[in-house]
Amino acid sequence: MPPVYVQHILGHKHLSTLDIYNRPTRDDVISAGLAHHARQEHKRNNPPPAPPAPAYNRDSLDVLFGGSPG
Repeated sequence: MPPVYVQHILGHKHLSTLDIYNRPTRDDVISAGLAHHARQEHKRNNPPPAPPAPAYNRDSLDVLFGGSPG
């Protein structure tokens, strides 16, 4: 997102006042890094289910296996 949009959304008078958001603390960096690694591990441990084979009718599978009505 362009900085001028952020300036407008947050109501800053000068673009330079956004600098406070560009200097994270050490704790912020560590927290963001840990959160990133946790998300990556979650993705590895919970892969998305494989899509059904293309020869099967999606509506039939939903009826047979209780899929959500579309």
